[in-house]
Amino acid sequence: METQEKFLHEQPQHVPPQPAYYQTMDGQPPVGTPVGTYVQPHPQTQPEQMAREQHPHLGPTAFGQQGGPWQAGLCECTPFTSCLLAWCLPCILLGQTSERIRDPSMQTADLMNSDCMLHGGITCLTGCGWIYAMLKRSEIRERYHIEGGGMGDCCTSYWCPCCALIQQDNEVKLRQRAATAALGQQPYQSQPHMQMPPPAHQP
Repeated sequence: METQEKFLHEQPQHVPPQPAYYQTMDGQPPVGTPVGTYVQPHPQTQPEQMAREQHPHLGPTAFGQQGGPWQAGLCECTPFTSCLLAWCLPCILLGQTSERIRDPSMQTADLMNSDCMLHGGITCLTGCGWIYAMLKRSEIRERYHIEGGGMGDCCTSYWCPCCALIQQDNEVKLRQRAATAALGQQPYQSQPHMQMPPPAHQP
């Protein structure tokens, strides 16, 4: 009985706090962690990174400046080369815009691409090339999250086909320049192909 009363009245000993150990990136405890030590999960990402993951369409990205209205005016028929192409060979200007999206540096641009061929073929056979241009305009608007809708794309491409193509090409250039300046990066340049050095000559 005396032993039980002594056990009940005995105060618990103070346990010193254990140092915190965090998991590594692969989920394993760090090297040298004592056996039986509680390992806390790896800290979560920063709020800024979480917001960027939840709203990837806001702000500058690798594709260009996102959001807002059209930055290029519909009646800004410049430069002169774009104006000339839109009036005489609109299919080439449409293909040029597609290549600019694929390669902003335009170092490997192929103006006679599939978009150019499709637009030119539809225009020559049916005279409805503006429909394909409207679809490409909608792709640009959705890619950069530009304000507007399908009805506006349809009306602009039908009533002002030349001005619409010029605006689309200028818009892509403006968006890419704004994103490069905002991110503080150098303009995109395509990487050269890797080449194997020739084997050394052995006598």
